[in-house]
Amino acid sequence: MTIQISLVIWTIIGFVTLSFILNKFLFKPLLKVMDERNEKIEKAKSDRQAELERREKTLKALEISNAARQQEELKARQREIENERKKTETILADKKAEYDVELEKIRQKYSTDTKAAEENLSASIDKLAQKYVKTQIL
Repeated sequence: MTIQISLVIWTIIGFVTLSFILNKFLFKPLLKVMDERNEKIEKAKSDRQAELERREKTLKALEISNAARQQEELKARQREIENERKKTETILADKKAEYDVELEKIRQKYSTDTKAAEENLSASIDKLAQKYVKTQIL
């Protein structure tokens, strides 16, 4: 078996030509498509990450807003309770004053009635005593 130089040269030329053609029309376009696909995937990943971060920020802002709203509602309820407590205390104080006035009137009437009863009793005792004396003397 002898090596034919012309066959080796034509094989090398054919190999280089085939390599050039495959590189030009197959490998470079294929690599370009794969690079574009990788870029799309990376862009989708970064967009997804950005969307997740935006949603997290929105969620945090919403939680802060809800917490602030709940605090405001709690403060409003506390103010309402305080106002109702003050109204109740005012009503109780007014009723106590009314009852104190009424109690004082009752005490004065009781005192007056007691004095009148004592006077009537004293007068009755005096009359009975006079009658008794008259009946004993006569």
